Amino acid sequence: MLSCVENKYKELLLITGKGMHSTNDNDAYVSKDFGKLKFSVPEFIKSDPDLNKLVISINEADIKDGGEGAILIKLKNL
Repeated sequence: MLSCVENKYKELLLITGKGMHSTNDNDAYVSKDFGKLKFSVPEFIKSDPDLNKLVISINEADIKDGGEGAILIKLKNL
């Protein structure tokens, strides 16, 4: 992510998929939500102070960009 900020990218579009083929529902010891990239990536970024300081926002992408199957990460300028 740092290289994206250094290269002056404003946004990252992360294609996560919708998790339709995940088998987490079958395992009582695995979270149905946090095993999916759409939940775990934002949590990882928020929990890392160095990454979090580079981000303005993390949202679900617009329908035209992938909707529920993608995350739009807006980056700060350095």
